[in-house]
Amino acid sequence: MELQFPRDGLHEGLAAEKQPPTTSPLLQNVRPFDVEDERIRGGQRPGVVKAYETQVGGTRPVILMTQIATTFIIPTGGA
Repeated sequence: MELQFPRDGLHEGLAAEKQPPTTSPLLQNVRPFDVEDERIRGGQRPGVVKAYETQVGGTRPVILMTQIATTFIIPTGGA
């Protein structure tokens, strides 16, 4: 079975066997035209704007990101 890149974009609402050729029922952050090579080929959609103006970590590079969870008890005034 040969699969083609869904250059015709997103098409929702049909069963898989009735899906029009060169479409996909699920696409995220893709575009059909490669701007750098100027040809039809799947490519990642570029970001539009920066999410944040402030640089994380100032001028230093980010070395590690992690998640911290804390638990605390609020006193209710009872003994």
